[in-house]
Amino acid sequence: MNRFENMQPDKPMALSVSELNEYARRLLAGDPLLRNVQVTGEISGYKHHYSGHRYFTLKDDSAKVQCVMFRQQAMGLDFQPVDGMQVTVRAGASIFPRDGSYQLYVNAMEKAGKGDLYARFEKLKQKLAQEGLFDPALKKPIPFMPGVIGIVTSETGAAIRDIIQVAKRRNPNIEIIVAPCAVQGANAASEIVRSIERLNKNGECDVLLVGRGGGSIEDLWAFNEEIVARAIAASKIPVISCVGHEIDFTIADFVADLRAPTPSAAAELAVPVLDDIRADLDSVLKRLARALNYGVQMRKVRLESLSRSNVFRDPESVLISARRAALDDLSLKAGKVLGVTTEICKNRLKSAEIALRSLDPSAVLERGYAIIEGEDRLLTGISDISKDMRVKVRMSDGGFTADVVSTETKGGAK
Repeated sequence: MNRFENMQPDKPMALSVSELNEYARRLLAGDPLLRNVQVTGEISGYKHHYSGHRYFTLKDDSAKVQCVMFRQQAMGLDFQPVDGMQVTVRAGASIFPRDGSYQLYVNAMEKAGKGDLYARFEKLKQKLAQEGLFDPALKKPIPFMPGVIGIVTSETGAAIRDIIQVAKRRNPNIEIIVAPCAVQGANAASEIVRSIERLNKNGECDVLLVGRGGGSIEDLWAFNEEIVARAIAASKIPVISCVGHEIDFTIADFVADLRAPTPSAAAELAVPVLDDIRADLDSVLKRLARALNYGVQMRKVRLESLSRSNVFRDPESVLISARRAALDDLSLKAGKVLGVTTEICKNRLKSAEIALRSLDPSAVLERGYAIIEGEDRLLTGISDISKDMRVKVRMSDGGFTADVVSTETKGGAK
């Protein structure tokens, strides 16, 4: 590489591709401005690699530049970068010699305000949340074993192939209806809405899978449009969203009844493995058979026990003993009832005797009273007696005859 020192503008020399890329890298590395430059732009195509490195594009209205932020530098981030976010990065510009790609190696990143798309995303998200479209109570349950699934996606993209392949592998009998539509571009949102409405009108599907493969925020933007969100919310058929990769979130994901991180994952969530279901059914049938067999065996033991009891060995003696016990019980009860009835009758007789005694005239006479009789009747009042009348007076121990000399009422003489 020392050949670079001998290069002269008026004496060109042939370089290999590696030498050219290395020379360009040295030029950039030797520029003090480009070694530590600050660049402001909008994030697009953001990817968080499993290694911890972050890959994305910074763009403005007329240009873009590829960026990489290695794991060590990314650990200093205090926020989660997303597509559409406006940021300022501090980076060094360089060329990757292997493929000659020009990119920024980012050392630090901070928010610089929200990009237009990100601002639109947040505004619509807040609006629909306030309307309750994200309410978990509105989420429709995904059927356990759908017979027909509907797919709303591009008929030429990788998503449709992934979904069909996974679904058929899990259940070869599953029926699939595809409602093809554009998934990016000016007409994508309206086509997605028409496909959702067409499958709802058809009424054959048990669940809908709505989505596409990964891409930048611009590529996925159709699934952030309000008309798509409202079409998903209005669907009578449960909807599983499957837009982009696991790190990608769209408005459609918040409105859908279930979000899948990828189209393949959506197929796994929608279609159970047929062999697993058969195995579960076999297990249930075996448990039922064991339970029935156990019940039959227990009843056999019970019957054998009963067959050895006196009821079956000497039924007549059992019946006689039962009748005798019943008669003894009735006799005991009858004796108790007769005793109670006799006591009641005795009490009633005593009460009647007392009443009769109180009405007996001789009992009244014994208390010092007398009975006065005329010639043919009993005299009960002073009005029945007159002067010179002869009356008979009876007392408890005898009687006598008397002539009335005079009478007297309570008010005076008569």
